[in-house]
Amino acid sequence: MKIIAKSNPNTFLAELTIQEIDLLAGKNIGEGIGGYYRNEDRKISTGTTFDIIKAFAQIHRNDARKNEIVMVRKTLDGIINSLDIIEPYIEEPSPEEKIEVVI
Repeated sequence: MKIIAKSNPNTFLAELTIQEIDLLAGKNIGEGIGGYYRNEDRKISTGTTFDIIKAFAQIHRNDARKNEIVMVRKTLDGIINSLDIIEPYIEEPSPEEKIEVVI
């Protein structure tokens, strides 16, 4: 990415590749395979606007939730290990013997 110009304190004109747009957005939105703008009538052109702020907000939410996910994973690992310890104590029913009835 290269900043080309600054129009006011909060607005910049930038040169970006499709890959850079995809990386900033966190998903394929360029003209690449599976991109949202792959259709002929929706190609990226001058004036196309991307809401990168929403993408960064999602990245920050995911990062904040990472600790929760790690704790859930540890809890599930503990439960699985507990089941492995208990397994030998769980008795399987023995098959019933067939009894012949003679009339």
